[in-house]
Amino acid sequence: MTVASDNPQTRDSDNTIVSRLWDRRPRTRAQMTEFAIMIGALSIVTFWAAGIGIGAGLVAVATALWAHRSPDLEGERASREDTALALGSGAIGILVGVCFLLMVLPNW
Repeated sequence: MTVASDNPQTRDSDNTIVSRLWDRRPRTRAQMTEFAIMIGALSIVTFWAAGIGIGAGLVAVATALWAHRSPDLEGERASREDTALALGSGAIGILVGVCFLLMVLPNW
């Protein structure tokens, strides 16, 4: 009998479960919040790249809100500070990216 699963478990010679690097996905609220913080920081760093900082900021804000409100994720909610950091870094990345585009757009 074959069982299809999106989380296949691989066992090594000692019969212990080995997670594969390409099969690693964030599954908890805290992991998704950490992902949102990283993408928010990326949006701040890449504000000068036309639209990339804004897009990354939007992804960070959406991911932080999803991690905070989604009933589909496992685990407890991340701390308020982490959620605020994720939302804030995404919002700052959006704001700085839009300001930069408005400053550069007349010179194109």
